[in-house]
Amino acid sequence: MARTHEPLIRLARFKVEELQKQMSELDRSKAALINQIERLEASVPEEQAVAKESKDGYLAYGSYAQAVIKRKENIRLSLAEVEVQSDALRARLSEAFQELKKYELLEERRLARVEDAVRQAEQDELDEIAQIRHSRPN
Repeated sequence: MARTHEPLIRLARFKVEELQKQMSELDRSKAALINQIERLEASVPEEQAVAKESKDGYLAYGSYAQAVIKRKENIRLSLAEVEVQSDALRARLSEAFQELKKYELLEERRLARVEDAVRQAEQDELDEIAQIRHSRPN
């Protein structure tokens, strides 16, 4: 009789779970980067208002605006990098799911064969009993 596929299933499940954890980490990183961009964008009108109040503030605002633009560019580059990592990880996760499903199907088929063999053995036993009873003289 074929061996069980349970060790392979457990290993494949572990791999899927680990990849899902990594995907969650990347999703959190992505959310944090988006949050940083939103905070930077929200700070611009506030700084503009402060800059309008004085000449020094007005002059300093240009440097601030350039720094915000540069920071947003850097964050967007990081976000693009996270997206590339997410796409690659998503592909690996899909492969891991397919592998898990393959092992689960193999195990289901093995169990079905075992059940069929048990049923056939029981039927053979019943047939043998019936044959013995039928061949006995009353």
